[in-house]
Amino acid sequence: MGEDKGEGEEGNFLPSGWGAQNSGPLMIISFNQPAFIPWGGFFARLLRSGRMVLLDESLLARGFTFVNRNRLKGPEGEVWITVPLKRKGRGRQKIKDLEIYEKARWASKFLSTLGHYYRKSLYFEAVFRDIEAVVNEADDSFMTMALGLLPLLKRHLGIENEMVLQSSLGISGKGTPLLVSIAEKLRADEVILPHGSKKSLECAQFERAGIKLRFLRYSPPQYPQFWGDFLPNLSALDLLLCLGPSGREVIKKGTFSLTARTACDIGKG
Repeated sequence: MGEDKGEGEEGNFLPSGWGAQNSGPLMIISFNQPAFIPWGGFFARLLRSGRMVLLDESLLARGFTFVNRNRLKGPEGEVWITVPLKRKGRGRQKIKDLEIYEKARWASKFLSTLGHYYRKSLYFEAVFRDIEAVVNEADDSFMTMALGLLPLLKRHLGIENEMVLQSSLGISGKGTPLLVSIAEKLRADEVILPHGSKKSLECAQFERAGIKLRFLRYSPPQYPQFWGDFLPNLSALDLLLCLGPSGREVIKKGTFSLTARTACDIGKG
């Protein structure tokens, strides 16, 4: 993503502008897989947490995934933007190892699409200039590009909360045990998770570790968009190009949370 990896082993780095420490009295963390231009729900969890852990050691899902795709908007409605990945002969890959297929060709098409649909935005020039630099300077590594675009979106939305890579923590695993281990490593008091994840979690493991759970539901209010009637749940890049830094307030207004006990009880019903 055009960032400097700095010194250290591959995977054990934080790009420039990313935090390694949280000095607040209460440690609140959240989790997400690294993703290409993610939707507002990603940033809603980030805003509620002192630190978000990006699970770059996770295996890419076999079927549909939002890791390498999301939606923008054009005159005909949703426009899917997918980053093509090298898959042949590679089996299941960790997200941190993904490579972009025909990266230069894809980058040219992506940038052209942005210009075609959003050039009339008041915020287009500044945002596009930064995106163009990240996309063109990145190598074939998907993570290089993703880890360039995420801080870019953060900065333009005025979000300062920190992100850290799972691979920098030296912790592996899967499911609830992995999340609990990371939370304990970071001495988290509270973990924020997406509302839809409660059915796949073992809430009792967090309780035994003395870690509070909070499940966040994101349902953004309508905001002015290009190209006709409002479409929900697009990439946060659409929100940024429509409203600029004010997009952060839309994210905050669309964020609702449940306490752990309430959310886990609902999941059992």
